Amino acid sequence: MDFASRLQEAIENLVRGGIIINPVEIFIQLIATFILIVVVKKFLWNQVTGFIEARQALVDDDITSARADREKAQALKEKAEKELGDIREEAKRILEAAREQAKTTQEKSIASTQSDIERLKKDAQDSLLKEVEQAKKSVRQEIISVAMELSKKVVAQEIDEKKYHQLIDQAIEDAKRS
Repeated sequence: MDFASRLQEAIENLVRGGIIINPVEIFIQLIATFILIVVVKKFLWNQVTGFIEARQALVDDDITSARADREKAQALKEKAEKELGDIREEAKRILEAAREQAKTTQEKSIASTQSDIERLKKDAQDSLLKEVEQAKKSVRQEIISVAMELSKKVVAQEIDEKKYHQLIDQAIEDAKRS
């Protein structure tokens, strides 16, 4: 009997009588399974396990590579964060230096302006003092000139006290007009 006819007979027995456990068939199945395992072990096992091991090695390499890439990325991230922190610190230092320089420039400008104001005040005071001195000299010259004129008039005519006061008043009026 060939395999196909036996399979057909087994199926007919199942249909007619339901599921009946046949010890002969179970024994045949066990022997066939054992033979299959021996054949696979003898001819295919090394190839299958080699394939599985190669695949496992590839997966392990991928995992190792992924871990290395992740660690490298983490290191780059940390380096970038450190450089960013350094850049921020440098920017703070530059801003602080600019503020200090602006403050120093402002203080120098204020000091220079105050110095200029003091110099202008002193120049104005000196100029005013010179003008006052010039005015005093001019007034003295005028008084001397009036006194000389008055003396000439007094000498030229003999005058009494009333006439003398009139001449002084007149000299004062002349001095006010000039």
